[in-house]
Amino acid sequence: MTNMIMGTLLAVGYLVMFWLFGALVPEKFQSGKFPVMCINGFLLYYTLFEIVAFPMKYLCCSLKQLTVIWGCLLILLVLFVIWKRRRVLADSVRTIPGSMQKNISVLILLLVAVGLAVLLGFNINTLSTYDSNNYIGLPVASVYSNTLDRVAPYSGVLLKAPEQFYIMNTDTLQSAIVYQVLNIHPLMERKWSFTIAMVILFEMGLYQCANGFFKKKEAEKTVFVILADLVLLFSYSLGGVSQYFAYRTYEGKAIIAYLYMTVIFGFCLAIYRKETSLWPWCGLFLCGTGGIAFSNSALFIVPCMIGATLFPYVLCDGILKRQWHLLKRYIIVLLPSVFWMLLSYLV
Repeated sequence: MTNMIMGTLLAVGYLVMFWLFGALVPEKFQSGKFPVMCINGFLLYYTLFEIVAFPMKYLCCSLKQLTVIWGCLLILLVLFVIWKRRRVLADSVRTIPGSMQKNISVLILLLVAVGLAVLLGFNINTLSTYDSNNYIGLPVASVYSNTLDRVAPYSGVLLKAPEQFYIMNTDTLQSAIVYQVLNIHPLMERKWSFTIAMVILFEMGLYQCANGFFKKKEAEKTVFVILADLVLLFSYSLGGVSQYFAYRTYEGKAIIAYLYMTVIFGFCLAIYRKETSLWPWCGLFLCGTGGIAFSNSALFIVPCMIGATLFPYVLCDGILKRQWHLLKRYIIVLLPSVFWMLLSYLV
């Protein structure tokens, strides 16, 4: 019971941390909306963690060294947000309430999100997939050995260097830090806390997609989100998005499949709807910078999704109408993925 309470508090802590990180995004790239701030904060969090953790993993540093460096950076950034970005946080909260219809819609979707998160949390806790050795075994072995993914989870053999195939993936190290600092059970953190946080973020992503389709039609947004959830829950396909969402919610490749693809579509939809602010472009850029932390599939899936979805818009409204700033933005949001692709061949 203690683990369950602590795990639930950790899930809330994850969401609060993502919200705080969302406030770090400069004003020029802010949408001001609470869901977008949480999503961008999540993307920025793992972008920064990848920048810190990947070089240390490559250099075979210890987990304690990474914990100290990342912990100090987190403390500094949180203090900066509280000191300098309080107004941005407050403004994002003020966007939540609105008309009576919107308030009812938000309340319904909040209940759906929390209920679905708890349901999948319990569901995931009763399953053991064939990739559990990677997403749970690796961080546990890192804590036990004080290394950064240098112990083979199956054999327990200490490797001279991290496995080459996973060298750029650092999501498991973030979990290892949490295990080490909070002394929480690995299954509780990964299959409960992290699962709940990811499901609620996914619901925010769906809401942004609904907002792109229906704008101020709150009833339609609510129906859209609920129908999307039902389709994912009852259209099971092996290796498909529905399976990843409902049965492997905490796994890196699953997060790329259901969460990253959804928020990318939402950002692109905002661009197609002639959003004048730069926040959707910023979100797409962050998708490219941090996706590799979860899975190598991000090297190809993320740029392909961004490139294919935006290409008609950039061609028709950008190149043919000689609005070259759209082409420049298109290239810029694809650059992080190109960088990680090139780096993957070098390391």
